[in-house]
Amino acid sequence: MNLPQARWATMAAFFINGGAMAVWAANIPSVREQLRLSETTLGFALLAIAVGSVGALSIAGRLSARYGSRPVIIATAIPTILLVPVLIAAPNLPVLVLTLLAFGFCLSLMDVAMNAHGVMVEGRLGRPIMSSLHALWSAGSLVGAGGVALLLRTGLTPLTYAALAAAVLAALALVALPRLLPSALDRGAVGDDRPTFVLPRGPLLGIAALALLAFVAEGAIADWSAVYIRDALNTDRGLAAGGFVAFNLAMFAARLLGDPLRARFSAVALLRGGGVLAALGMAVALLAQSPGVAFVGFALTGLGLSNVVPVLFSAAGALPGVSAATGVAAAASAGYAGFLIGPPVIGVLAGVITLKAALLLVVVFAALIAVAAGTVRHARPVGAAPASH
Repeated sequence: MNLPQARWATMAAFFINGGAMAVWAANIPSVREQLRLSETTLGFALLAIAVGSVGALSIAGRLSARYGSRPVIIATAIPTILLVPVLIAAPNLPVLVLTLLAFGFCLSLMDVAMNAHGVMVEGRLGRPIMSSLHALWSAGSLVGAGGVALLLRTGLTPLTYAALAAAVLAALALVALPRLLPSALDRGAVGDDRPTFVLPRGPLLGIAALALLAFVAEGAIADWSAVYIRDALNTDRGLAAGGFVAFNLAMFAARLLGDPLRARFSAVALLRGGGVLAALGMAVALLAQSPGVAFVGFALTGLGLSNVVPVLFSAAGALPGVSAATGVAAAASAGYAGFLIGPPVIGVLAGVITLKAALLLVVVFAALIAVAAGTVRHARPVGAAPASH
């Protein structure tokens, strides 16, 4: 068992997952134009990802418990990657919806398994690494969306770029993922006579609710920032992806500092400050009259949201009387559901009001995170030993 290699392999899994999601998200305006979809129709189409995710979340814990997180990551990584160019090439709405169902299913299974594997690696290393793992997800998103912003301006077609990105991510998966920790280490960690998922209650319910709010905000920016900049600020397709790039660049940089920040500041302070900054940043993006100012707003939003999820996952796994696996699974499931359900809700609202008004939901949710930050006070501080019971 090689822990350093396993850590890097887990980081690669996060990078692959974020990269696949970003290549799709940054190309949504192109797919929308290609299929001539209204904002409402696009919103309902994106709901297919959420439906696929819900199906995955219902079995993700059981699969990882029965077979171990390693084989689940490996079995879902390649399909997740290969579905991206299929999405970009969808010839009509029914094919797009069916592919989004499969994409959401694989993406969600992989996400839950790689977070579970990250918790296992973190525990064996004996120090926090969750922020750095999520930094690699942001790095994957940055590279995936940044490639769209740069290469589409050179005349490369969205499908060609998606195929190239899929080839690179697949190569990384084949090299890195076999170095994950053996499945025997977490296979059977949850017995057949015990539930692999329980509905959160008490403080865990509050943490799960905050995770859902944070992921709704991230999902809204992932799926709608490029459309917003393209339509509201009249930019071309390449420049439209710049808001998502700015968001992910800021999030990546801040997450690299996340573990030291968690050692210096309380979880409540990090959540409160992050929520306020994210709300202000999104307000700037929505009030912007030029792409440059909007990019600054999205970057501030990324800084604010950067360490919210790692802090929440850590707190969920450190609640007295709740096992780490149960806590993290509840927060991850609620959060990931929010990431996938949020964008379709934004699309439906945009059809009723406007996209700019619908994206105000991100401002509201970020402010709620700041207001309810005290929920994580119930968790043990980082590094504290769990109470015996």
